[in-house]
Amino acid sequence: AIAREDQISNWFLENEFKQIKNIAGILPVIFILVAAFLTQMVLARLISIERSEIGLLKAFGYSGFRVGLHYLFMVVIITSIGILLGWGVGLWLGKINTELYAAFFKFPFLYFQPSASTFAISASITFIAAIVGTSRAVQNASALPPAEAMRPPAPPVFKKRISTKNLLLSKLDQPTRIILRQIGRWPLRSALTSLGIAMSVAVLVMSFQWSDSIKSIISTYFYDAQRQDVAIVLSESKDDSVINEVKHLPGIMRAEPARFISAEFRSGYLFHRGSISGIAKKATLTPVHDNQRGLIDIQDGGVVLASALANKLQVSRGDNIEIKFLEGRRSTVFLPVIDIIDTFIGMPAYIELDTLNRIMKEPQQIDVVNMLVDDNQRGNLFRELKETPYVSAVMVKEGAIKTFEETMAETILIYVSFFTMFACALAFGLVYNSTRIALSERGRELATLRVLGFSNMEISYILLGEIALFVLVSLPLGCLIGFGLAWLIITLMENELYRIPVIIFPDSYGVSMSIIIVAAVISATIVQSKISRLNLLEVLKTRE
Repeated sequence: AIAREDQISNWFLENEFKQIKNIAGILPVIFILVAAFLTQMVLARLISIERSEIGLLKAFGYSGFRVGLHYLFMVVIITSIGILLGWGVGLWLGKINTELYAAFFKFPFLYFQPSASTFAISASITFIAAIVGTSRAVQNASALPPAEAMRPPAPPVFKKRISTKNLLLSKLDQPTRIILRQIGRWPLRSALTSLGIAMSVAVLVMSFQWSDSIKSIISTYFYDAQRQDVAIVLSESKDDSVINEVKHLPGIMRAEPARFISAEFRSGYLFHRGSISGIAKKATLTPVHDNQRGLIDIQDGGVVLASALANKLQVSRGDNIEIKFLEGRRSTVFLPVIDIIDTFIGMPAYIELDTLNRIMKEPQQIDVVNMLVDDNQRGNLFRELKETPYVSAVMVKEGAIKTFEETMAETILIYVSFFTMFACALAFGLVYNSTRIALSERGRELATLRVLGFSNMEISYILLGEIALFVLVSLPLGCLIGFGLAWLIITLMENELYRIPVIIFPDSYGVSMSIIIVAAVISATIVQSKISRLNLLEVLKTRE
């Protein structure tokens, strides 16, 4: 009798639930922080633009509380629209996700029925994040005295910290020096803008990492560790003479035996119920494979444990563990751990096949045959296996890989598409708002430059060059942050079912940076069109 907690199906689902819980605890936090930062940046710069209007309202008798309440209501309305859109997208994604789970785990039915508390919690957290993120900007708006607000802001006091003589800066052209000085005068604002753009790069890197990691798992698990084409499971254990019978089947080029026995592993008070795999010496079709070291020669007299199982039992190489077999004579033995290997999937334990049969006191028994098959003879082989009475199951590696890839491809496509849209929206919003508000803030300065003889091209370079520099700085920073986020999420997702490697291919970094550059170029192009239509001389008369 096997309790539900020890059943394989339950084990799979419990590990999946733990993974979902970890994802739900970290991904929304990232989104909320980025959204709060973007909202604060936009509102703070909007308030600085509307400084004179705020002063005028206060001069007409509006209190600071009413002014602050105006901007707070604006944030609430924008957030409410975002929440409604988010609910709609969430319902759609939740339905798709549920259908994927139903298909993957082959549930007879699985309904997506979010509770009212789910909507209430998501709305509450979003409102809190938006209000907290904009509280400082709202407070600054309500605190402005009328007389001060109606005047242009006092020019900041700058100090000359570094001499430009004999430095590279003195050899640059005038527009470039203006850009660098502007960044140096507002280091915190420049750093936050670069950080925001870097976060959009990081989100893309984090999403593309999943595809790269899955490709690595497929390559290692299905090709390096499993080199057979077809495996047959026998209805009951048989002696190894069955190997000779299998070799006479159509298209068989090589056949190797294996045996799997349910077992309980104990180390002190620690316990794990799983199975132990009996592998023949010098096996080439299903060898013992370590993710880092490659193929491992299995030795007599001990067991090889996956690192996940060794960690669960808190044992290391050379320690003895108790193994209770749940088949045959139900023998209990103590065996040394002769090696520990890194694996991506499950928590396997391996033992040399002859050693396993000797412990079980059974003569050369096997229950699985791994085969290398001629592709041209597969049809004949499967027809023959259908008529073979002692074959209970036929596992085709090609079919397993295809099913795995189709399932993961659909899941990853939805995942990557969502994060790509989010990252593009974030990058576009940051670049556009930063450039558009900078145009409003520096209108008089740009007009003065135009009077001094600067061309429209140079003025555009001064305004957009600053943003371009932010983008260039943010690209490597975003790649670094993306790697860190990927490592954090994968570490939290690690469970007994599988471990995902943190692998990011160079082209994933390249694609992530290219997408952000395109989003920034589109945003800058829109602002450039506004610059070309702007009468800079008029800006000297009135502030936009």
